[in-house]
Amino acid sequence: MFLRRVVGFALVSLTCAPSPVRGAVTVRTPVHVRVYDASGVFAGTNRQALDHARTILEAASIDVIWRMCPAGPSCDEVMRPGELALRIVRSPAVAPDTRVLPLGNALIDRWTRTGVLATIYIDRVERLAHVAGIDSRTLLGRAIAHELGHLLLATTAHGPVGLMRAYWSLEEVRRGRPRDWNFAPSERAALRRRADAREQAARLAWGTR
Repeated sequence: MFLRRVVGFALVSLTCAPSPVRGAVTVRTPVHVRVYDASGVFAGTNRQALDHARTILEAASIDVIWRMCPAGPSCDEVMRPGELALRIVRSPAVAPDTRVLPLGNALIDRWTRTGVLATIYIDRVERLAHVAGIDSRTLLGRAIAHELGHLLLATTAHGPVGLMRAYWSLEEVRRGRPRDWNFAPSERAALRRRADAREQAARLAWGTR
């Protein structure tokens, strides 16, 4: 049986703002992400997975801007400062008795404390969604938001609760409680600070070219 009761996630690496007053406008920090879809999963309605991931990150005042690749010469350009990459692939073969499998991973440069590339194993996501009896697009969006969280936080650490916890049990996936699939308040604050810092550094880098 697939993963039995527990699903491993993201094992490879690498101020919460006050509630706005009525009428206030929330300013979101743009984060550009190139999406390399080697599996063809985002054809048609599967783009809803990206919308779901974007909605999760909006809670941290982050505006994810997707660039689908390959979609033109711009995808062959060197990545800009602050830009992230997400690839959707089929997973490599594993031992048949493996009980815990990561749905994805994020590469973190421990020297520079930055993250650039996240990977999602679409076949594992689809299989877990099938076993749990939920929409695979929803689970895919959660997995994407989790891995982008690792890149933006530039850490391999996981939280005790919420979206950034290390393991997703089958029961949790089935229940779909909102608190299990969103960033914790402290993580939202850290994500916002890190995203702002990346954006400022990117502007400075481009200003010197």
